[in-house]
Amino acid sequence: MGLGSAKSQMAARGRWLRLGKRLGGERMLFIAGRLLYRLRVEGADNIPAKGACLFPFNHVSQPADLLVNALVRRRRPDLYAFGWQGLRGENPLVHFLAALGEPEPERRLLRAYKMRALSAGELLRALRLVQNGAALSIAAEGEITWDGRLQYPLAPGTAWLALRSGAPLVPVVSSGGYDLQPRWQMEHIRLSGRLTIRVGQAFTLCDAPIDRLSDDVLHAANERLWQVMAELLDAR
Repeated sequence: MGLGSAKSQMAARGRWLRLGKRLGGERMLFIAGRLLYRLRVEGADNIPAKGACLFPFNHVSQPADLLVNALVRRRRPDLYAFGWQGLRGENPLVHFLAALGEPEPERRLLRAYKMRALSAGELLRALRLVQNGAALSIAAEGEITWDGRLQYPLAPGTAWLALRSGAPLVPVVSSGGYDLQPRWQMEHIRLSGRLTIRVGQAFTLCDAPIDRLSDDVLHAANERLWQVMAELLDAR
């Protein structure tokens, strides 16, 4: 990616991330989502109001991902989230949370890095937070999808956190979001389209926290999580 392309991509992201502030917060952001993208939300009552919980979501585009996080935050203002850390230290999610009125956006963020796995330190921090009753949203695929479909296999971080903490998972998927900002055209965000966000039922991957994980157990848990998210995406 050339320097000019990178700058235009960051400018496009900045315009979207400032939208929440200009519109007056989460409520107006959802009104804009309904006007621009005919946003439909299904199963919002499945979001628990309290208690440890993981919210894995499919990673399709910035507009869709940000609306997913804003939806969960409406019921869980204590939400923590993994956010991509750019090469120069910038983090769009920090600006988005600040625009939505979060007084300590840096504290609500766990850092991930492009082209690299989640760091062990941040995963352990996430584990401690969830063990203490926090809610955490996480892009289960690990990177933005290339073709709009749920990537297979999922990155192992979500299943690892669920198994180590014993916390329930509430899957959240969006459909139509890829068309708003395809990965091969990240510098452009389309201002029209159709977006549906669907929240599934809570489920667990284990009966109790598991301290020592085998590869087979982690693989089986990751398979189950992928199946649950795939079925939720296909639900009509």
